[in-house]
Amino acid sequence: MIIHHSMFVRSLAGLLLILLANGCATTSRPVDFYTLSPATVAGTPESPAANCRDVVIGIGPVLWPSYLDRPQIVTRLSPNRISFDEFHRWAGPLEEDFERVLIDNLSRLLQTDYVIKSPGKLPYKPRYRVQIHIDQFDGQPGDAVILKAAWSVVDQSGGKEPALQESLISQTTAGEGYEAMVAAASEAVAELSRQIAADLSARCAVPTGK
Repeated sequence: MIIHHSMFVRSLAGLLLILLANGCATTSRPVDFYTLSPATVAGTPESPAANCRDVVIGIGPVLWPSYLDRPQIVTRLSPNRISFDEFHRWAGPLEEDFERVLIDNLSRLLQTDYVIKSPGKLPYKPRYRVQIHIDQFDGQPGDAVILKAAWSVVDQSGGKEPALQESLISQTTAGEGYEAMVAAASEAVAELSRQIAADLSARCAVPTGK
């Protein structure tokens, strides 16, 4: 009877461990998902940005560093150390989200419906094409988001060679959590959009052939 009792106790203990493990698995921490948001920007019909109203503008290619090609939000712990958070993720590919917001921002800033992804499926041939190389797009909750990018505007009509522009944007977060960090990332994209829009607006103001 003593031997049978020991076996019963061990079996019961094993069953309890299994139940506890299953209970922990079903109550694990949920994952939070985030997206970038367009800026609340708008121009007036008389503003210089309206120069591009009837000009088709293509966005692309947009090149990304491989460390950002993942669903986890990247945080920078030091100049040489980064972290991938398993419980805070992008709702979709960051590259697609970035391009979507950039196109939306430029459409509002330049007051045009002709900002498109290039190459795209629409039957429009862009007059200008914006090509971008992202070097850094990360940050730290409760601190700031850094967006570092090199970009140029290509005149597809055969104008002068594009000049390479560099943008280094540091956007302070308005809170401690990841949602505030993503909001700061959205504002960093908005600032990059403003810089690109200013370049495009100046180009659109020059008559074709000049």
